Amino acid sequence: MLINVNKRLSHHFSYGISYTWSKTIDDGPNPSFVLIPQDSQNFRAERALSSDDVRNRLVVNGTVTTPKEWNMFARDYQLGLIATIQSPMRFTKFAGFDANGDIFGNNDRVGIEPRNTFIGDNFRSVDFRLGRSFPFKERRSLEVLAEAFNLFNTTNIRFFNTVYGASDFCPFDPTASAARRRHPPSVRARQTRITDLHARFSTRGRFSWL
Repeated sequence: MLINVNKRLSHHFSYGISYTWSKTIDDGPNPSFVLIPQDSQNFRAERALSSDDVRNRLVVNGTVTTPKEWNMFARDYQLGLIATIQSPMRFTKFAGFDANGDIFGNNDRVGIEPRNTFIGDNFRSVDFRLGRSFPFKERRSLEVLAEAFNLFNTTNIRFFNTVYGASDFCPFDPTASAARRRHPPSVRARQTRITDLHARFSTRGRFSWL
């Protein structure tokens, strides 16, 4: 389901709101990791929420410009903002070794756990843009832009190491500690804050970046 609400630029203001609800189910894991089912005789046991399932995603954007009629210190500004919030993705809890003795150790899950029962973190990001135009002479202008992606430097985790290190959650397995040492807990985060400053010179309908 997709809902879009947009207001075109008028009275120096525009905005957009986009909300997506979805549910993705599949019977195969993320192709970037492993494609072999845990039990080749029970392929139905692989059916679960997809690794790419994102239940909710909300994106809000807005643009504000200052009128050319304002004084020389306040006119010709452009401010833009994009805020994104997204539901967490799902991951599978793996034993970390060949728990069922089928020579494939990368696809064995812990106990009777189905696929993708580990829920990650929400994604949150705000991007900001500030620019100003300096017109001079006829059909010539200089535009200065400052941009920040992930403005508040929010930590967004993309991947988790979900290797548990044992074939079951209970009873306690003393071999799990050794497996955990081979697969220490780790995560992979998305990009941190990125800032960018540049200028653009335009003349007679053409422009060049500085």
